[in-house]
Amino acid sequence: MKKLFSTLFVVLFATSMMAQTGLTCEDPIPVDKSYAGHVDVDPEEGYAELWYSAWTYDLPMHVYFSPDSTNQVEWGPDVEIDFTCEYGVYEDHKLDSVINILKAMGVTLPVGFVCDRVVRDGKWEWDLSIDERYRDQLTEFGLTHNIQAFVKVSYYESGSISLTPDTAFQSCLDNGHYTKLGDTIDIAANDSNKMLIFPYSEWQKDSIRFVWIGEKPARVWVAEDECQFTPVDESMYVKAKYDITNDAPHKLYPADMESAIANWIGAGIYYAKVLSESPGKLVVERIPLGEIQGDAILLKHDEPVQLQANDERVFCFPKTWKSTEFVANTQYLMGMHISNTPEFEIGDANVLSVYPFSKEDNQRKLQLSKGDIANLGVSATDNYLYVRFACNKATTLTPSLWSTSSCIDETVLISSAQLFTVPVSSDIVYRMAYNDWANYDFTIDWTGRNTLSVYVASYCDFYSTDPEVLKVLTISSRGSLVVSKDMLTNWGASLESDGFLYLRLKSERQGNATFTSAKPAETDPENPEPEDVYTTITAAICFGEIYGWAGDTYAETGTYTKTFPAANGADSIVTLDLTVHPQTPATTEEVTVQFGETYDWHGVTYTESGEYTITLQDENGCDYQATLILTILPEEKPVSPCVAASTLLEPVAQLTLNLSDAFDIYRIDYQAWLASGVNLVWTGKGALHTFVAKDCEFAVAIYHKDVVNYTEVPAEGNVILSKAILAPLAQYVDADGYLYVRFLTEFEGQLTTALAE
Repeated sequence: MKKLFSTLFVVLFATSMMAQTGLTCEDPIPVDKSYAGHVDVDPEEGYAELWYSAWTYDLPMHVYFSPDSTNQVEWGPDVEIDFTCEYGVYEDHKLDSVINILKAMGVTLPVGFVCDRVVRDGKWEWDLSIDERYRDQLTEFGLTHNIQAFVKVSYYESGSISLTPDTAFQSCLDNGHYTKLGDTIDIAANDSNKMLIFPYSEWQKDSIRFVWIGEKPARVWVAEDECQFTPVDESMYVKAKYDITNDAPHKLYPADMESAIANWIGAGIYYAKVLSESPGKLVVERIPLGEIQGDAILLKHDEPVQLQANDERVFCFPKTWKSTEFVANTQYLMGMHISNTPEFEIGDANVLSVYPFSKEDNQRKLQLSKGDIANLGVSATDNYLYVRFACNKATTLTPSLWSTSSCIDETVLISSAQLFTVPVSSDIVYRMAYNDWANYDFTIDWTGRNTLSVYVASYCDFYSTDPEVLKVLTISSRGSLVVSKDMLTNWGASLESDGFLYLRLKSERQGNATFTSAKPAETDPENPEPEDVYTTITAAICFGEIYGWAGDTYAETGTYTKTFPAANGADSIVTLDLTVHPQTPATTEEVTVQFGETYDWHGVTYTESGEYTITLQDENGCDYQATLILTILPEEKPVSPCVAASTLLEPVAQLTLNLSDAFDIYRIDYQAWLASGVNLVWTGKGALHTFVAKDCEFAVAIYHKDVVNYTEVPAEGNVILSKAILAPLAQYVDADGYLYVRFLTEFEGQLTTALAE
């Protein structure tokens, strides 16, 4: 940074101070914003020394020297810059403050600079060209005072010299509108001069939209490192173009921000211009992440949607959806493309995943498990996932919850000793009735020539990548695997209410799988004695309820057995498998909404702050209490931009500061600092320059119009901002009660603020 700063300073002042002929430093020819002339060098001496002067506030952008000779001249002019004719003598107090800042940046005066050689029309010529962003950086450090500087230029060839300043003679930051979220900016018709500053680095965590209010459409042109750029397609500085209308704002999401500033120049600031054939207003605002982005259409369970052929609309559904089945009444719906932003096209990089629809009779069907949706939801930038459908013809699409009954209808039941042919990359889901397999080991025999992976889950609509998979079993080629009853019991602890375990079988080659239980046969055909009759009753109650059976009552989960006489003379053994659903704890939801908003909760709209309690049913149909604590915020005045863009600095605090922190803005609570005064203790090896201002948009310059106090804390020293020093600053405190502070230092150190009394 020090080296760069030195170079930039030299470039800026070198280009600002060439002028007419002057023989001595005491009698330089002033440069009044622009200059063109000719330099004559004596052929015998081959050298001419000329002096120019200019004010440091006039910062021209281009100096051009063209030798008279048509030969390829080897040497261009040399430049030396100083602030006085007598080296090292700086009596002006304004100049002294500039010198101190320059010393902190590692700049030693006088400074020498050599022009850059360029080739034009086959001839060597010489340029001093400056990019606006360099000058803006100097402006941030307050180096645009009206201070006279002296420049000695040494010429080795006769030639023409011209100096061309920019048209405004002020920095881009002075001329441009620094755009904040929530700003509404008036734009004149066909105005190609008004420049906006977009702080991408401040917006990178937000979703932004540019809204246009005007009769004709508008285009936003964005440049990366040139604020006086021309908004045309051929401009080398144009980074992007956004077309916006009243009905079609342009949106930028966090991924777009990160991409935009990945290779930024400067501090993540871009420049923009807005062109429209009609006057209008540009509104820059944050997209609330709780809202659906863009014009996406919300899908709802059991509500049909009419899709058009090659439908270009974007749909969305909540990322909290459970297992969902999509059914279309046509064979021409091919796939679902899912993204975390509505700004995507089928096949582009923003697509998170593509799911094909399977063909069934005259329908197309797609099932997304809750694991699928949960995995996609990890990448969501808000509360929704965004969808495009690849559809060749118009169709009706209906999303619905994938129910347990559907699972049983569409899965294959595994019976002991039954052989199953497993296709390659099979999507078949199998189910095992847990009670039929419990309490015994079972064996899986595999005939395939590749390994078989067995994925076990407690619900049917799962995929092998779902985090809810209970176990993955691997069986070697033409091998067997014994699943112990203890492992089976562990799986049973995760069973859902349907009483089944669900399996997927995956292999790279087709093979046969057989599941054989170690449970002994229940009958012996050779001895036809009366057999006991076994019956199982499965029941469930809610916590706190009583289940009555055969004259007894039960209130705890368990298996209860009773024996009765059977009609065949044997025993009728009846087992009650009772589940007592655990009590769902009462829930409390605390919600805060803005003034003027309402809140919908379980079908009721609430308009006032308060505590509301209702009775709901959980997934088992059991009652539980839910409480809403609703706070509707009072109407508040908006936070000022300065408060929003600054960091509060307490009277007692610690900061670690270095050169790059000069751009950070702090605010101080004036009354809190005035109460006892504040001691500034600094540990850095160089001075700490402290600038206090009445507004947050100011440069670190002693004579900036908004700076009301400048304090230099010496290296490894301290300064007390006493009540006597702070008291006169009361007249500058803003409406929020704050003053604003920036710090400048060359060497890193720690600043400790403490109460002075």
